[in-house]
Amino acid sequence: MTNFIIDKPRIVFIHLPKTGGTSVRDALGRLEGRYFGHVPERFRDRHSLAVVREPKARFLSAFRMFKFGNQLAEDYYAEPRWPDLSISQALDVLEDPWIGYDRSHRDLPWNFKHHIIPQTHPFNCLFYADTVLRFETLEEDFGAFCANFGIAAELPRLRASRSGQKHEERWRPEEEERFMRLFADDYRFLGYASGRPEPKKKRYNFEPLRPKDRTVYDLWPAYFSDQKIFLKDAAQALPDESSVLEPFADEIIPGSPTGAWAGRSKDLVAHFQKLQPEFSGASRLAHLLACTIVVLRRDPSCESALRLFWRILDEQFEVIRSELSLRWLVSIADTIADFGRSSGERAVGMSASIYANTAKLHESELKLFYPKRPWPPRKRFSSGGALFDGMLTYWVEKGDMIDNMLARSGKVAASEPTAGKVLMEVIERLKLGPTVYRRFKRISGVKAAPLVDDKIKERLQRIMKNNV
Repeated sequence: MTNFIIDKPRIVFIHLPKTGGTSVRDALGRLEGRYFGHVPERFRDRHSLAVVREPKARFLSAFRMFKFGNQLAEDYYAEPRWPDLSISQALDVLEDPWIGYDRSHRDLPWNFKHHIIPQTHPFNCLFYADTVLRFETLEEDFGAFCANFGIAAELPRLRASRSGQKHEERWRPEEEERFMRLFADDYRFLGYASGRPEPKKKRYNFEPLRPKDRTVYDLWPAYFSDQKIFLKDAAQALPDESSVLEPFADEIIPGSPTGAWAGRSKDLVAHFQKLQPEFSGASRLAHLLACTIVVLRRDPSCESALRLFWRILDEQFEVIRSELSLRWLVSIADTIADFGRSSGERAVGMSASIYANTAKLHESELKLFYPKRPWPPRKRFSSGGALFDGMLTYWVEKGDMIDNMLARSGKVAASEPTAGKVLMEVIERLKLGPTVYRRFKRISGVKAAPLVDDKIKERLQRIMKNNV
């Protein structure tokens, strides 16, 4: 669903997919902007319009559009997008909690689900509607609406789905049952009866559909919109610094986590959306924290981003610490080192950053310049031995350097509660990951293999040579 803000007439059009909304929007006039899952407060005094449709007919229209395409030349959906789609698959998509439906991520299952979620789903915002038209009598209803508002508009027919013999899918009884269960609220609140093309009533009460608490769509309007926000307006790309954080912590981002995105987009909203797949399966709050860091990297003077960054760490870090990858924990540590509220916080942040980045340097050197070695090592060095500038090698069997480092870090971390939690989480990740810290821990206390002196070595070589 997209809420379209129309300039003239000054209305909000609540567009539910496959209800003739493209035609209505095209007829109404110039577009100011569009928002997903919410209507910003500054537009809520405008009259709002929605169109509803018999649930099964709407579902099949979306199904056919993705399976067979539509009749609008050069449109994205003119060609079939999911040719092998079945009714059962479509219902699976609807019931899969790991497939999203908002516009924060664009892929085929998300897009399809966006088109088929029930009209009464809170994301569709029907509770904002002042006027509700029916698709079945849309031309008549739209004409009456325009006459009431003094609008001269003609309704075109756009994006009609293709029909044909193939779309006559047979519904198995279990699929019929699933559909009626999933769309029960549509039939209840819209007044349609199964098998009837028109509702029994024209008066609607959508107030029970209104969320009791504010949603992330309300709290982060820029992200769930088609706005483009650049550096000069960086603060506008984030939620208000005083926003309640619990809704962000409670919402889990659907999808499967992907690898880190290392690109850069000048449009901050587009950049945030490129980061989102890294946080699939995590809370929206973890993603939001990453976005505050992006803003601070680009605009260190953005006070609202800084205040939001510290609020999340101070109030919610325990909630999201397990959701953050080491990559983002290091980014948090770097941000603390740069923007710490005291010299102690900055020092602790720098300690966490140094721990992780020296391990990163070491592991990068091994990957780039050294071949893979068997594990555990087949050879072990004797303790001691010079490295550089008076430094000696780590004594694997009895060395306590690592333990001492970690113990001192624990004491330092205790002096700065917020930054200290980040430091200790970084240390725990380094101990668990495939790092130098973990490898030395695994062989700590294991006696070094005895070295063979030169005379014995020469004798063994002669024996082997003679045998060969």
